[in-house]
Amino acid sequence: MSKKKIELILSSSSKNRELILKKIRVPFKVFTPKIIEVAYDKEKPQHLSKRLSLEKALQAKKLFKNSFILAADTVVYSRTKIIDKTQNVNQAKLNLMSLSGRRHRVFTGVTFFSNEEKYFQYVSKSVVKFKTLQEKEIDKYLSFNEWKGCAGSYSIQGFAESFVEMISGSFSNVVGLPMHIIYKLFKNNKLI
Repeated sequence: MSKKKIELILSSSSKNRELILKKIRVPFKVFTPKIIEVAYDKEKPQHLSKRLSLEKALQAKKLFKNSFILAADTVVYSRTKIIDKTQNVNQAKLNLMSLSGRRHRVFTGVTFFSNEEKYFQYVSKSVVKFKTLQEKEIDKYLSFNEWKGCAGSYSIQGFAESFVEMISGSFSNVVGLPMHIIYKLFKNNKLI
C-alpha cells in the first residue's frame, strides 16, 4: 500500500527561512516568488508583513495547487518607520545608525495554505534592543555583507547578535520564521 506523498512548498527567497524550516525535518521545496515589497500609504507594519506573506503564498498556490504552501515576510519597525530591506551599503549604514541604542519591533507575517484550499494567517512580534553602536562597529558589520536583503539591514543569527542587548519574543521570528507558529500549523495539518 503506497502512502500519498504530501508536498510542502516554501514560498520565499530567504536562505534563513530554509535553514529554520530544515530544523523541523519536514521535506519541502523552495519557490521564489516575485512580488513588490512596498508598503501602502499609512500601512501598519503588522498588516504589511501579513499582506506580503499572502501575496507570496498566492503566487505559489497558482503553480502548486495540491501542495501545502508556507510563506512569510518580516518587517522591522522603529520610531514610526519601516526599516526596509536594502542592497545599498549607505542605506544599510543609515538603518543601523537609526537602530543604535534603541528598541525596535520585528513582525513576521505567516500564511499557510493547506492542500484543501483553506489558509491560515498569523503575525508574530518580537522586540529587540540594540546597544549603542560605534561607527567602527557598523562599518565592520557592513563589510561582512550579512545585512544584504535583510529586514532592518541586519541578520540576528550572524555577527549582529553581538549588537543585541535585549530580545522579547521569539528569536526565530527575528530570523524570519517563528518556529512556535510553524510547528503548530504543521502539527494541526498532520505534516509532523
